[in-house]
Amino acid sequence: KGFYLELAGVIAARMGTTMEPLFFRTDAGLRALRPTLLARRCDAFFGMPYTAGGSAGKSIRLTRPFLDIGYAVLLPRAMAFTRLGDLDGKTVGVQYASTPQTLLSVREGVRMATFRFAEEAVGALGRGEIDVAFVWGPVAGWEAARRALLDRFKLVSVSGLDLRSQAAIGVRAEDEALRERLDRELAELGPAIRALAATYHFPLDTPVDLGAPEAAPPPTPAAAPAPAPDRVNPFSGDPAAAAAGRIEFNVLCSHCHSPNAASPDPVRDLRLLNHRYGGRVNDVFYDTVTQGRPTKGMPTWGPILDEKTIWRIKAFLETVQKRDADY
Repeated sequence: KGFYLELAGVIAARMGTTMEPLFFRTDAGLRALRPTLLARRCDAFFGMPYTAGGSAGKSIRLTRPFLDIGYAVLLPRAMAFTRLGDLDGKTVGVQYASTPQTLLSVREGVRMATFRFAEEAVGALGRGEIDVAFVWGPVAGWEAARRALLDRFKLVSVSGLDLRSQAAIGVRAEDEALRERLDRELAELGPAIRALAATYHFPLDTPVDLGAPEAAPPPTPAAAPAPAPDRVNPFSGDPAAAAAGRIEFNVLCSHCHSPNAASPDPVRDLRLLNHRYGGRVNDVFYDTVTQGRPTKGMPTWGPILDEKTIWRIKAFLETVQKRDADY
């Protein structure tokens, strides 16, 4: 049924009325307020982030906060997690355009795997494709329980760095009497609300503060790194591999780079790889595919694609490279 729906039903019953749900896109965020609450299609909007002063602009008032919610880290039970540095060296699944993705994009020690939905990251963790899932806590808890993963993995709540907030109910500013009544109900239902959240596997532990300063690691003697050998595409010049790579490219990459890599946008035009990178093209291509470019919206494909698929796609791209005379 859902935590907010069930809570709304409990409150409505205590107020002597019934709850009629109005559904709207969950990815709309606060933009959902105008076509719902402010359009008078509903009277209360559950799960709004609480702000100091209890208002969300001139048109909306908030009830008292009733539950702390936020992101959580889902990780193996034997793994310690007390600071962000504990994720170094791990492959961490995050949702695209989420706070964890932004947070981890500047950490060189973390290998990110980006997913469109948080549920996909939890599934990848269960299959052993990633080491940790760093996603919205209620989704992590529910999905881990649904997939029977909680015997192998634990949930650790996190705070700081815009990772946590308090949930409240929003009402129209003129509905002050309704807001006051909801406040009274929420105050009386406090323990019951936490118990209800627990049944939906919300992480209710004391969060780890990721905003706290981390101790600096001990200095290590400087040493000149050994030069890395240039990568070689094992499928270069193989027509069968290039044909397979074309199919794989159109399935996996064409949504951003256009079918057959023929993007009209020069920034996304992969037919210019040789022109841009010259002799470094194989290294740049491989590193970009496996590590992604999170700050530019490109996900990390390393945990998803095997080596043969990566190099077959590269073999296809070699067949469509533009010559200097073409531009």
